[in-house]
Amino acid sequence: MLNIDELRQLTIQRRSIRGYDESREVSHEAIRAILECARWAPSGGNGQPWEFVVVRDKETRHKIADIYMKQLEPKREMDLAVRGTAKMTGDGFRHAPVHLIILGDPRVKESYPIRTKLEKADSHFITGLANATLLIHLAAASLGLASQYVSDANSPYMETMLKVMLGIPEPLRIYHLVPIGYAKGPVAAPPRRELEEFVHYEKYDVSKLRGEEGMSQFIMTRTLQGGYGRRRLEEEQKG
Repeated sequence: MLNIDELRQLTIQRRSIRGYDESREVSHEAIRAILECARWAPSGGNGQPWEFVVVRDKETRHKIADIYMKQLEPKREMDLAVRGTAKMTGDGFRHAPVHLIILGDPRVKESYPIRTKLEKADSHFITGLANATLLIHLAAASLGLASQYVSDANSPYMETMLKVMLGIPEPLRIYHLVPIGYAKGPVAAPPRRELEEFVHYEKYDVSKLRGEEGMSQFIMTRTLQGGYGRRRLEEEQKG
């Protein structure tokens, strides 16, 4: 049985990797072991909404990455219009030797109690898929493999194109794409909030609620936007 220290170390060491060594293959046994972990994920009503498409063909993987880059254009344009800059991840995942396409079957919502289905069927459906996806990342990390979230796989354009390309039928939905492979090199840990910042005992500690300034600083220095936000804050402080 995995002990808490081993689990903690695994979660700390896991990274979202953008650069992969395409020359290093990932065995069928490794992928099967990863998916075996995923199938034990908790899900609402034990509906087990997931299905997985394993893509190894290099030409197909590169076509998937091309579709990703094409759908990124309006996304980048929107950020440039609103924020004046755009920080997007690239298509390095095209070099990962395996692409896992995570699908969800919304018909499993019938496994929920009636009121649950009416009130929060979508939430339960997504949560089940998220649980399976997290286990995929952790299982990959435990094998010394790298992985990444490619959430844009469920954008309307990319989902439509992938479903046609891969023959995915209705009513299945694409949830995420997870590339699996070996990292080109080490990646530094991203910033993490300290436990004391967000853990509350017995009742909510209002003194920990971040104000607008605190939230803005957090977003601009410790999240995806931090790449340019940190420089902006430094310039403002100098000014």
